[in-house]
Amino acid sequence: MKLTKLLTWLLTILGFQMLSCTGEDEYGCPYTTYKTSGTVNDESGNKIQGAEVNVKIDAIIEKRDSSGTYNDTINRTVQTTFSDKKGHYETNHGDLKGYNALSYEVITQKDGYKPDTIRKEVNRSDFKFKRSGDWETIASHEINIVLKKNK
Repeated sequence: MKLTKLLTWLLTILGFQMLSCTGEDEYGCPYTTYKTSGTVNDESGNKIQGAEVNVKIDAIIEKRDSSGTYNDTINRTVQTTFSDKKGHYETNHGDLKGYNALSYEVITQKDGYKPDTIRKEVNRSDFKFKRSGDWETIASHEINIVLKKNK
């Protein structure tokens, strides 16, 4: 019997398992946190405080079956926040695993302004990736919003 098989058998009897960082999050596995941020301005470039920003993200993966290739939505995450004094907003969407593209819908509302909806699809190359500690990577994407005043 090879030494590796013997050690695997011995560790299994002792209650140890060989696991990798796939599937469910495990302690000590690297992960990526997705953040969306930007500023809310009016048409003159003034920052708007207190605008409600609702960010919906659908993670789209490419699947194959006997009829060919098609896209499927596997994960929907929705976060709502409000812009601060400087018009800045930020949402945190956790780890969106295994996507080919992300479909964004950003709905913004503020009294005195017309509601605005931005829809866009982004790929991995559209994110800025930054390491944060030993295990976390932060993937950020910026979507700036311009609201028009009600007449």
